Order: sequence, then C-alpha cells, then structure tokens
Amino acid sequence: MNYYLFNKEKTLQVIDKIKNELNKNQKNLNEAFQLDYAEWDYSIEFEKIIDIIDSFSNKEYLPFFSNQHIIDGIGKIILICNQNPYLILNFILSAIFTNNKVTVQLERKMLATNKAIIETIKKCIKNLKLDLDTVEYIESNSRDDVIDKQDDYDLLYYFGNKVEYLSFIKRLHIDSKYENFGEVYVYIDSKDFKDEFINIDKYCYLNEMKAKYFKNDIKEAIKQINEKNNINKFSVIFTKNSDNAYEFIKNVKTENVYVNVNPCQDFKYETNLNNLVYNKKIKK
Repeated sequence: MNYYLFNKEKTLQVIDKIKNELNKNQKNLNEAFQLDYAEWDYSIEFEKIIDIIDSFSNKEYLPFFSNQHIIDGIGKIILICNQNPYLILNFILSAIFTNNKVTVQLERKMLATNKAIIETIKKCIKNLKLDLDTVEYIESNSRDDVIDKQDDYDLLYYFGNKVEYLSFIKRLHIDSKYENFGEVYVYIDSKDFKDEFINIDKYCYLNEMKAKYFKNDIKEAIKQINEKNNINKFSVIFTKNSDNAYEFIKNVKTENVYVNVNPCQDFKYETNLNNLVYNKKIKK
C-alpha cells in the first residue's frame, strides 16, 4: 500500500474514515437497501453496519514487524460467501485491519446493497490515496470466473456449506480457507423448548442461515455435526439430561456452545483474524 498500515492507530483511522463516508452516503445506501428489500425481503439496518465498524476498536491488532519476527497479511484475498452484507462488510474491514487486499465475488442476491457499501469504501480508499485495489469486487454468479482468475490471488476464503466447498476446491490450486457461516446445528432430546426452536428459525430466516436439527443418539449427532463443518460458530443443545449436556459440550467442534438457551439473542459474526495473517520468525 502507498500508506502502509503497520500499526493499529493508522488502521483505525482508515476504518473511522470509512465509517464517516458511509454515514455521509446514508441516503444512497438506504435507497439500495430498499431495492434489495423489495426483491429479496431482506432488511438491512444501518445501525448494525455502524456497530460492525465500531467493534474493531476493541480487536487485537495482529500485524507486527521486527528483525526477528513478522506477522503480516497474506496478500490478495478473493472472498466467496452467501452475499450477507453484514458478513461482507465485516470481512472487508478485517482484511484492511490485517493489512490485506480483498476482492468480493458479488452475485445477484443483495447486489444493490453490497455494491453501494463497497463503492463507498472504494471512494474512501481513493481519497486516502491507498492502493486502488485494496478493496474490489467482481459481479458474477459463476464460480468458473473465480477459478479462471485464481492466479491473481494469494488466498481464497469461502463461507458456506462444507460439502459445496470441498467440491469447489478440487478445481483450485491456490491456498484456501473455509468457515462455516450460514448453518447452526441444534441437538434436541426434549420437547419442552418449542418456543426457542421457533425463535431460532425466525433468526435464521432473517439472517440467511439454516437451522439443522439432530434428534438421534447424542454420540451419533455429535459425529454428524463435526463432519459437516470445521469449527462451527455456534452449536446448541436443548436437553434435560445432564450427561448429554456434558457429552455435547466436551466433544462438539464449535467456538460457542449454548445449553438450553437461544444462541441468536447475542450472536454477532466476527471474522477469525488469525486466518488472515501469516507468522514468520527470522533466524540470523
């Protein structure tokens, strides 16, 4: 970058200017939100966008440079995801925060909103005299376009279904990383939590996610859940059996485990920043 972001203070200044630019462009953004709402029945809240930006002030800043140790961004990243605008914004800011450049594949779904947000960020990047390819997007509904251009990138980042990802990477020769966003796994052995199931389904519908329920043997359920993802963002168990609760907590692969509570009340997606940097120690 022309303006190399080598410390948290400078990086947060850039992110704060992006926040200001989004605020200044709120009228045009709201028009894009309404276009997508009319077509997709998906409502975007501007306050959530600002909350995502503000969350970076409390994050650990990973890039570090000395004669003996370097932690830096991976380089140019291509993002494939489910077109959730909150996720895309979070990932773009995470890439900037870790000294990366990012290109997002934008598909037809939520196109007006995602373009409006990214174009606003690109304008800010230009005004700050950063490299113009710091944040980019391509409009395409075809994964073939990503495959054909994969040599332009250092890393492909894929959010979504693991089966689809494993099929896709067979055609990939650059490095890739996967996160399971878009599915929540729920184990049930009690019918006393019906209202919570309804609330989870509502949350998933509004956030472009899917709830997958498991009612079989606890060990078999855990096995199936772990096969379907790497490290899931959250998994849930509704049970009155303390042994099942312990088994689930101990063995399910997840960042957050919820026992007999609705996980959707306080869940906020955050990109794993450690996936966006490399760590190099220098011996002399």
